[in-house]
Amino acid sequence: MHRIALLLAFIGTVALIATPERIRAQDAATSQPSTKPAGDVIDVTEFARLKEMIGTEVTIRGKVVEVFVPRSASVWIFNFDGIDRRAFNVVVPKESLQAVNAGFDGDVAAAVKDQTITVTGTVSEYRGNPQIQLTNPEQLRIEEAAEAESEEKPAEKKPAA
Repeated sequence: MHRIALLLAFIGTVALIATPERIRAQDAATSQPSTKPAGDVIDVTEFARLKEMIGTEVTIRGKVVEVFVPRSASVWIFNFDGIDRRAFNVVVPKESLQAVNAGFDGDVAAAVKDQTITVTGTVSEYRGNPQIQLTNPEQLRIEEAAEAESEEKPAEKKPAA
């Protein structure tokens, strides 16, 4: 009987500690990067600045000129206009591709090709160069698509009764 009382007291304490506000705060601390720009938006051509930002969450902006997939198909690599293709990349790891594709009508590569995009994420280093891993579609914004959505749509005509 005493053990049951202790167990109920413990469960009550846990319930008080695990309030929805605390759970949301913990989730926010461990969640994926947001689409809200992290400080200034950095152009991908600012290689030196990106290299200094390794380990920091940033938002980058650039025009995608190619999506490269190596034979291993282990990653999808976005290459940008105005910068050497190995100097900075956004990479989609194979294990994240399905989720990222789902956010872009099943084909993120077609969606971003020749488009100016912004990506928010933590800059990491790969073979001495900065990169950002894209693991969920919320990290990526295609500028042209966002502008098209903000335009006013004409009122729909209703059929005559």
